[in-house]
Amino acid sequence: MEIGYFAMPSHPPECGLKEGHDWDLQVLRWLDELGYQEAWIGEHHTAPWEPHPAPDLLLAQAFLQTKNIRLGPGGFLLPYHHPAELATAWRCSITCRAAD
Repeated sequence: MEIGYFAMPSHPPECGLKEGHDWDLQVLRWLDELGYQEAWIGEHHTAPWEPHPAPDLLLAQAFLQTKNIRLGPGGFLLPYHHPAELATAWRCSITCRAAD
């Protein structure tokens, strides 16, 4: 059986952005160590405790800290991005290990 993980990265409102980011990286390392096949990180803008407006940047750090797990962004909310940032699809294709 293959096991995967999808994170809507919510944190308590009193949790700082760096603390939440570090926690999510730790969870991805644990998932890799536990043998999970893949993990997806959602993009969220709507609340202070959902601090991932660019999941691909979190995943770029996780690629350096994991060995086997396939990682990918759970989606990009294009209406929240400036048209000049629509290169997001390019960033995703470069950083996403999910297509391996």
